[in-house]
Amino acid sequence: MELSSGIIFGLIAMLGFGLSTSLSKIPAERIGSRNTIFFRGIFMSMTLLILLPFFLSSTTFALKYMMIAFAISVIAFIPLLTFIKALGLGKIGVISPIANSSVIFTILFSILLFGETLNSVKLGSIVLIVLGIILVSIDFRDIRNSNLFSLESGIPYAIITCVLWGLLFSLFKIPVLVIGPILTSLIVEIGILLIASSIVLKNRKRINIPNKNTMTYILLFSIFSVLGSLSFNWGIMVLEVSIVAALAMSNPLVSVLYGRYIYNETISLQQYIAISFILMGIIALSFF
Repeated sequence: MELSSGIIFGLIAMLGFGLSTSLSKIPAERIGSRNTIFFRGIFMSMTLLILLPFFLSSTTFALKYMMIAFAISVIAFIPLLTFIKALGLGKIGVISPIANSSVIFTILFSILLFGETLNSVKLGSIVLIVLGIILVSIDFRDIRNSNLFSLESGIPYAIITCVLWGLLFSLFKIPVLVIGPILTSLIVEIGILLIASSIVLKNRKRINIPNKNTMTYILLFSIFSVLGSLSFNWGIMVLEVSIVAALAMSNPLVSVLYGRYIYNETISLQQYIAISFILMGIIALSFF
């Protein structure tokens, strides 16, 4: 048995999104969510513009679908803002599992929009992954100590992120299949950048230039976001959105391992169980 290209892209997306999430909290805390999104948009757009000429053979400049991609950027901006806002306000042990449960909504929207079907093995594998995603990063003490309906807890923002990410990951398939992965991501990121810039100008808020250390985090965060975005797009070209999304949203596994090896954080028994759930789900999706 060998891994399909769609599975491989899903796993790479998991790595990219996991590392970008791990790196995003620091700039969000230092310069705020809007400034973080603004500079992230600049770096991501520049990176995608550099890559585009190398993939022109797989890119189609169809105006209708370019407009659809731009419309998606409006939807994409909202969960990006709410996720970074949630991370800045709440405990990552509460925010991350809620936001990354979006695969549940991705499956629902994929069934409704594209008529995707899942056999019992695939459905069971995704259930294992979702359970693992929740268990790997949830902290029940944080939940007990959080006011679930208070904006200051970050939880309402995480719930909005969850639902809209679920919709967003489904909608990406529409332009990706026609204009290609890179042009889709480029248009979406330029749209997000334009929205973020207009909000800053409208509110007449000053854009704070980050220091060198913070800018490095934003640059790395942006590069891994590009990796995750493009890998996801390539994956959904050849495989069901629900399966690629399940793999991509397993990224809390990467965040936990990042914390273990970069910050020497201890992995709890609960997290070991969660990791085993995610790995069993990934293996089942990949080979059965």
